[in-house]
Amino acid sequence: MTMSTKRAAFTFQSLMVSKRSVSGSFLHLRQNHSVVHNRERRFLSSISKKATGSSSSEGSSSKGNRLFEEEINIIYDSKCNVCKMEIDFLRKRDEKLAEEKQIHRKLKFTDLEGETGEYDPLAMVNGGITYKKGMASMHAVTADGTVMTGVPVFRAAYEQVGLGWLFWVTKLPLVKQLADICYNFFAKYRTIVTRGKSLESLVQIYNEKKELDQRKLEQLCEDGTCSIEEKR
Repeated sequence: MTMSTKRAAFTFQSLMVSKRSVSGSFLHLRQNHSVVHNRERRFLSSISKKATGSSSSEGSSSKGNRLFEEEINIIYDSKCNVCKMEIDFLRKRDEKLAEEKQIHRKLKFTDLEGETGEYDPLAMVNGGITYKKGMASMHAVTADGTVMTGVPVFRAAYEQVGLGWLFWVTKLPLVKQLADICYNFFAKYRTIVTRGKSLESLVQIYNEKKELDQRKLEQLCEDGTCSIEEKR
């Protein structure tokens, strides 16, 4: 074999070794890139799952913190004809919108005089509003527990049934002040005008009725005829 042939053979072998080395390095790089890519993908996937889980958890928690499904619980006096007329209008409007849009009703109604069940001022849905407070002024409780009284109750209620524009003007400072004065004046004499009795006399009648009901219940329990629920 001539010297030139040997040199050519040596050069060819060197090139083959270099090619295998480069190929090996390239393959190694591809494998490392694939490993890193898979790790990144798993990492991002885990973050996404945690974020989704956190979001779902917060949503469930938020929903679980609501006092009731509706947006506002309006506490009213069913024996006041003026109040009843207003409540009936809002109820019908709310039911109509809920049926048309296939959504849950926005307004909840609780009667101080028991038309919707015995009134319980200690229930969270009633915001701690006593019979006397409820009779002295219109009150409402939002789903998150916020208590409103007076004109803001009507404004919030009408907004929920798509008629907020009727009370929009009462947000203006001067108009708001005038509206509050007028409502407070009406509320002060409402029971006399609409029910023929003062607030104090109605509260006294209410308390006497509660005491009488309690004595009857105690008598039943002494006779052994009351249920566990009644004892509570």
